[in-house]
Amino acid sequence: MGLLRRPMRPHLLRPLHLRLPLRPHCFRFTPRHGDHPRPGRILRFALPRFLQLALSPNARPLLQLPRRLYPVSLSNLTLLRRLSLSKNSFTGSIPSSLGALTRLQELYLDNNRLTGSIPPSFNLLVSLRRLELQQNNLSGELPDLSQVRNLNYLDLSDNLISGEVVAILPPSVIEISYRNNSLSGDFNVNIAELRSLQVLDLSYNKLTGMIPSQLFDHPSLQQLTISHNNFTFLQAPASNMGLTSGLVAVDLSYNELHGLLPAFMAWMPELSALSLEHNKLTGMIPPQYAMKAVVPRPGTAPFQRLLLGGNYLFGPIPGQLMGLKPGSANVSLVDNCLYRCPETLFFCQGGDQKSLVDCKTFGPIIP
Repeated sequence: MGLLRRPMRPHLLRPLHLRLPLRPHCFRFTPRHGDHPRPGRILRFALPRFLQLALSPNARPLLQLPRRLYPVSLSNLTLLRRLSLSKNSFTGSIPSSLGALTRLQELYLDNNRLTGSIPPSFNLLVSLRRLELQQNNLSGELPDLSQVRNLNYLDLSDNLISGEVVAILPPSVIEISYRNNSLSGDFNVNIAELRSLQVLDLSYNKLTGMIPSQLFDHPSLQQLTISHNNFTFLQAPASNMGLTSGLVAVDLSYNELHGLLPAFMAWMPELSALSLEHNKLTGMIPPQYAMKAVVPRPGTAPFQRLLLGGNYLFGPIPGQLMGLKPGSANVSLVDNCLYRCPETLFFCQGGDQKSLVDCKTFGPIIP
């Protein structure tokens, strides 16, 4: 579907099978079988009059467009509010001239083969609300987007971005995904400054050190995923024990977390999904965990998913869990040191407990 500010002559539309749209100032090209447009036709359409420009997936070869994004062609789209070039196998670097599109609100360059770093000029996109660059081969460090004051959604996942996670985002950000990059070092972001944040995904990186307590008492954060990193410790909130947290789902699996299970998580009122699988946590299962899974406090969400397998937990199974019926919640305690976890209980099924030798080697006090 394509929309233009002024009607075009029918003979110009026919070769590309373009249809006039219902909304003005937009252009979309969706190729049909047998289309053979003349090279450059699409670029002549790309004049400053357009407010939206979108190529459907794999349209670039049919349009005989170059593999690279050319700065001159794009920088002329001064009124553009939405640019979507996803899934078109574009290569090369992102033109810094895109920073001149100061009215741009949505930019989709995801699922291409783009390389190089994210241009510093992106910090000039003061109207940008959504930026999707995922599934490319982008490298370098995280960009400074602190001046993009309207930014709500940022997806840089599945790239080759390295360096530390630093606070270079505006307070307006709602969702951030840095999943599957090469980020390393400690997490030193003052998350409280991102007061609108609801979703944070840092999984599949190389982050180390301590998971800060501010992640667990953030009032708007709902989903936290930092699995598959190298975090070693988790810092509990000092005062409110997570009672002000809005977290609904937390995934800390596949790290190197040591110490006891964080009891404060059982007091988090909205938390219903918790994964601490495949860490090095030890000690007994806090009774608060069992209570939250079976009979939560009034006004508190129950655990619908509680995954604690692959640790070094020991001791008796909390009595409240014994009454948990299959299908009522997804609970797993396999691959621990819980020798009184019979396979007749569904949450003990699906895998063995660790050997006594492994458990004693890890912690001599494990009975």
